[in-house]
Amino acid sequence: MTGLPKNTQNTTTFVQPATRKSDAPADDRQPETEKEGTVRQLDRATCCTLTLAAILTATAAHGQTVPSTTTTAPDVAPPGTTGKDPATAAGQIGDIIVTAQRRAESTQKASVTIQVIGGDELVKSGLTAPADISKLTTGVEIGKGGANTQIFVRGVGSYAYSPLASPGVAFNVDGVYVGRPTGVDGNFYDVARVEVLKGPQGTLYGRNANGGSINVVTNEPKLGRREMALNVEAGNYALINTSGAINLPVGDTIAVRAAFNVTSRDGYLSDDTFDDVKQAGRMRIKWEPSADFSLLVNADYIHVGGRGSNGVYLPRRPGASPYKAVSEPAANDYKQSFPSAAPFAPFTNRLKNEAYQNSDLYNASALLTWNLGFATLNVLPAYRKGDINYVTNDLGGRFQVTQTSDQTSVEARLGNTTSAFTWVVGGFFFDEDQTGVSLVNNGDTPVPFLGNRVLQNYYISYQPKTKSYAGFGQTTITIVDGLRLLAGLRYTHEQARVAGYVDTLETNPPTRLINFPGSRSFDGVTYKVGVEYDLAPRSMFYATYSTGFKAGGFGQSSAPGNYYQPEKLYAAEAGIKNRFFDNRLELNLSGYYWKYKDLQDSRVNFDSAGNLAFITFNAGDATIYGATVDLVVQPTANDRLSFTGEYAHSRYDRFIIDTPAPIYQPGSTGCPTSVVAGNIRQDCTGYQVARLPEWSGTMSYQHTFDLAGGGNVVAGASAKYASARWIGIDFIPAERDGAYAVLDADLTYTTPDGTMSVGLWGRNLTKTVYYTGGIQQAFIAGLFTANIGAPRTYGARATFKF
Repeated sequence: MTGLPKNTQNTTTFVQPATRKSDAPADDRQPETEKEGTVRQLDRATCCTLTLAAILTATAAHGQTVPSTTTTAPDVAPPGTTGKDPATAAGQIGDIIVTAQRRAESTQKASVTIQVIGGDELVKSGLTAPADISKLTTGVEIGKGGANTQIFVRGVGSYAYSPLASPGVAFNVDGVYVGRPTGVDGNFYDVARVEVLKGPQGTLYGRNANGGSINVVTNEPKLGRREMALNVEAGNYALINTSGAINLPVGDTIAVRAAFNVTSRDGYLSDDTFDDVKQAGRMRIKWEPSADFSLLVNADYIHVGGRGSNGVYLPRRPGASPYKAVSEPAANDYKQSFPSAAPFAPFTNRLKNEAYQNSDLYNASALLTWNLGFATLNVLPAYRKGDINYVTNDLGGRFQVTQTSDQTSVEARLGNTTSAFTWVVGGFFFDEDQTGVSLVNNGDTPVPFLGNRVLQNYYISYQPKTKSYAGFGQTTITIVDGLRLLAGLRYTHEQARVAGYVDTLETNPPTRLINFPGSRSFDGVTYKVGVEYDLAPRSMFYATYSTGFKAGGFGQSSAPGNYYQPEKLYAAEAGIKNRFFDNRLELNLSGYYWKYKDLQDSRVNFDSAGNLAFITFNAGDATIYGATVDLVVQPTANDRLSFTGEYAHSRYDRFIIDTPAPIYQPGSTGCPTSVVAGNIRQDCTGYQVARLPEWSGTMSYQHTFDLAGGGNVVAGASAKYASARWIGIDFIPAERDGAYAVLDADLTYTTPDGTMSVGLWGRNLTKTVYYTGGIQQAFIAGLFTANIGAPRTYGARATFKF
């Protein structure tokens, strides 16, 4: 089995997983035949592309330079959408302008690995949830645990259900950092673009941008323009998705933009969970009294409802649909049939069909931009509030969370607008208060051989508070024409406090099991250095070395020792970005080498007092290196082919999970075990890093048919491939998800005046079954509760623009 360390034997006996890589059914819920591998030659394609790059780069010294802007910019889109240049009108590849490095610039002039999803592509691909970003990008895995969005970039992220934990990849909406994984959903409407930055962004983004950053940039109000747009979708699983926006001028200096989204879809799983029910609205007001000053005010509201996420069991029950939820009666019987479950069966509650979510998110921000002559000042204060309430069976038992979070942040930046010496300095303040309770119920009957403890019937109360302060600066200096040096530095100080306890509900009144108070401070210095060199007018080489920092925190376990240390990432990257043949071919290549230190991960485990909890801990270190190729070909004005391929070699240099002995270990492991210092030690050193495929790729093609009477028809198809990877950290057979490919297609007619379009779409047309994450069932060795990917869906879409 690939991804296992050499010369390592499995020390635990497992139940082998049933065949589960079958196509989903005609009705998408009945098992069918083994799926075919459709995109297996990614390595050969990459080798061919690398050879092509060497030939083309040597002949790239002709043509005009594509202009790039290096002005200091706020974290919003420049007027328009993705900012493509006029070359597009001539059938050439246009520049995409982004603000990923806190200034407006072409992606071809940005010394960072970045994938950009434009607003039109978001609509065509049906991107309505964070997990949908995964199918449009490489090296990115996004899953869902309860109401938490779990984002991983090249294996770096956070698998956390606990409200005490923080993400490992930054998520920003219009420049505002979203501190809670529960606040990510519901933002994907009236969007200009989504920027996916890979690698540590410790200098300019700082807080928890260890693995990278995902930036959602929504459309801003446009002065002097009256516009309205409406998009309506309908599909199987009773999908109705409606979104719209209106832009109104108020005099010459003010514009107002209002947008909304309402989504309703039945669940993909047999108990109607894994649905999509949300309503959202956003209001933005822009005041620009002069060319040197503007104020952009934003307020939005999101409600996320429905049944929410749920899991399925792996290995799959023989003869069962891959979409049978863990709460099904047959699934409960299957769980009890595992040999390791027999001792606990009389003491374990059966799961019920009672999952739901009911969350409200309130957000407000204001962006001030002031050109002072020698530099531009940007100030961005923001407030975010979340009222979170959900029940899920994702953890293998009933898990209920009621939580309130209040987040206040302010970022101020001052930067110049010259091209020879570009600089930015700034400060960042973040203050977050949370209050919440969690109810965990796996059993109600005391277990004699566990000291008459029950199997998790807990009431958990917590009040974490976090404050973060940072100062940063970055500069790009032109040494000679075509040669630039860049350097950046950031200092971060975080203060974390928590007051919390765990009571067992097996007694009346409840009995206190754990107190987990704590207060700690964490300091981090991150930096970036690099060089950019223009090899030719349309060819740039770059090399950078950057670092990332994610602060430590507290877990729901007994004090002392209930905290974990910061994790750090050290990353070297080199690449070349090219345009050839009069902007009709774009070829970008990059390679990277990462050292991941004191990485934080999470699992269900016993603490030092013998209490079972969801614990975040420092597992060890890892080395990750690889390469990325981005290819865009536009041979005619009506044809466009895009391909992104990524190779990632990853291994844990050290990965240790300790369970206090002689307490019964909550699950099995595929790693060698031993007893060290009174602990059962699970040593997974040498394994492939979890949640990171060795190979991944996306490909798309679209052709435009111009109609004789005007208007056009655009036919397109796209595919996503990922090789086998681990989706859990116990490295048992059920956690090994095989290679998969997903195929989407789209057909759209647009009227001659461009005001209306109608289309048909299909997603996951091959009915591929794949998984996005999960966790091993406590006390049942070899049984894994997995989050499954979306089945085949299809529908129709109509868009109106006025």
